[in-house]
Amino acid sequence: MSQIIHNCYDSHTHFWATGQVAEGLKLQSLKNSSDISNLQVLPQHFRAEWLVGFGWDQNQWSNSELPDRSLLDRVFPDYPVFFSRVDGHASWLNSKAIQELTRRGYDFSVDPQGGRIVRTSNSEPTGILFDQAHINALLMLPDFSESQHRSFFLSSQKIFNRAGFTHVRDLSMNTFFWNMLKQMEDSKSLTVFIEGFVTIESVNDVEKEIKCIHEMRSQVAEQIRVQGVKIFIDGSLGSKTAALSQSYRGEGQKGLLIWTSENIKEVLRQTWQAGLQVAIHCIGDEAVHTAVKSAREVAAEGILGRLHLEHVQLLRQDTLQMMKPLHVTCHMQPCHWLSDHTWLKKTLPDELHGSLFQWELLRKNKIPLFFGSDSPIEDSSLLRTRQALLESPKWGIPALQGDWWTYHVHPDRHWGNGQTELGDNGIIQVFLNGESLL
Repeated sequence: MSQIIHNCYDSHTHFWATGQVAEGLKLQSLKNSSDISNLQVLPQHFRAEWLVGFGWDQNQWSNSELPDRSLLDRVFPDYPVFFSRVDGHASWLNSKAIQELTRRGYDFSVDPQGGRIVRTSNSEPTGILFDQAHINALLMLPDFSESQHRSFFLSSQKIFNRAGFTHVRDLSMNTFFWNMLKQMEDSKSLTVFIEGFVTIESVNDVEKEIKCIHEMRSQVAEQIRVQGVKIFIDGSLGSKTAALSQSYRGEGQKGLLIWTSENIKEVLRQTWQAGLQVAIHCIGDEAVHTAVKSAREVAAEGILGRLHLEHVQLLRQDTLQMMKPLHVTCHMQPCHWLSDHTWLKKTLPDELHGSLFQWELLRKNKIPLFFGSDSPIEDSSLLRTRQALLESPKWGIPALQGDWWTYHVHPDRHWGNGQTELGDNGIIQVFLNGESLL
């Protein structure tokens, strides 16, 4: 039996990165770190002179220890290498990359706020960077060419359309991406409706980015919207950098809280006063609690606005009660349960097992909820959402009541006219404004 979904919506994506990863060097199939010697490197895998790749995951290797730069040095001695982890929260570099970043002003001797640089006993960088240390390095890499950018956008929209999506929410928008998407819309080649949030790396960037958002919003566009700003306040569970209230099992550490509460509140104040929305990446229970508590305190000042909580993989009851007076929407990715459930309970302390993937608790408490994929971290797939929701109750996750697919319907039913027919085995057909996309 098939189901028609109107304006089928992936509520959490990184649109440009989806195409970039699809066309780039893929590391997901590595069974151990030494498998990099078998990679087939092609010209399109380079970002200027840098070799870049995505998807390594030491949790899936026969030896789950973190790799180091020495192996990359042996296999790729001639150019800098920057390989991003599967969660997008860590990177693996070779010595040439470390040398080049140092030349550009990167300081490997000091951990940045909200980041960690893994070092040897002699204080030498091993080549592994976590969270803000990873982001700071990534921002120093040379840009892709304009033709590469264009190819990534075209590849990305094909991926989403084939997966049944006519509407996506992009958490990595910027002015350059807006302009490229606007060109695609003007040339009638854009086959998705995209709402974007602009990522802010520092509280010092808020004023500048709000101005850029207003400039984008001043342009007439039918298929593109920019809603507000997005910040990362913790890391990921796979990298053990999501901020928890209890220590990771056997680790003696609770992850990383990348932003202070005061800086979170300043972002909320400025953005809400500008009439824009705020999206906060918060995976660990302590990160979610910090985001909600900060929003409550700003609201108590009489400054109100819409708050989007991204991922919310661990949610405490006391935090949920604090959400209720706020204008909160949660965006969750059931596919993360499929990828992570085999190791999550071995990683998390017993006290937090009952806080995992609380979509049913959010539904019961009438907190608006939408489902997405976090593409390219995970494949954008309605079937994976369905599979996760069917299988997770067997592992102790409370079952979501009602029609799961309704959480993939865009909240604005009048923004475009998308029709997706989903069958038992996959997408049957997709139409946008009467035109077939398959």
